[in-house]
Amino acid sequence: MGVRRFFLIIAVVTTLVPDAAVRADVNYRAEITGAEDSGLADLLDKVSELKTLEDKPPASEEALRRRADRDLGRLADAAHSLGYWDAEFSYEVDTEAEPAKVTVKVEPGSLYHVASVRVQGPDGQPLSIPNQPKLPLKPGDPARTAPVVATETALVAALGDGGHPFAKVEDRRVELDKTAKTMEVTYTLDPGPVEHFGPLAITGLERLEPAAVR
Repeated sequence: MGVRRFFLIIAVVTTLVPDAAVRADVNYRAEITGAEDSGLADLLDKVSELKTLEDKPPASEEALRRRADRDLGRLADAAHSLGYWDAEFSYEVDTEAEPAKVTVKVEPGSLYHVASVRVQGPDGQPLSIPNQPKLPLKPGDPARTAPVVATETALVAALGDGGHPFAKVEDRRVELDKTAKTMEVTYTLDPGPVEHFGPLAITGLERLEPAAVR
């Protein structure tokens, strides 16, 4: 009788315990510190999964730490994109606080700058670009990744406008000098042949002479 009563009590208690008590999500707040550059700070906040998913708390402290671990690589990529190629990240989790607190610390290091931008042909010799467009990337600029890609696009477009419709990129080499804190970028382009428009022929005119629409 005593045994049956014991099992009955366990069954009743199990029924009354809500699921939330069995699986308690870890509410938390995240903070990223150490970024004095406002542009870098804003970008880190924007790409951080810890920040963007604050309203979706993980199921455990372990899951929270996994989220933080994933953030480290994402934040490093963001810092590199703005020219902070030596940036380092670490984090601390305080589960004693209510809500829990995750503090991500960034040491941005020096801002790298562009030392040189070289454009060459397949033979390795300097390549002349028609009308020499104003490029997004130039020596002295912060060593950011977006202008590197934009410059490649601008070079191919300039060759196309200059009569090389089949111009293409063969290689893009980016070299970082960790001592000088600089970036050197070399574009290797194949301009392809120069193409010309052929004779213009206009047909189907009934009321106008061809010279009137040329």
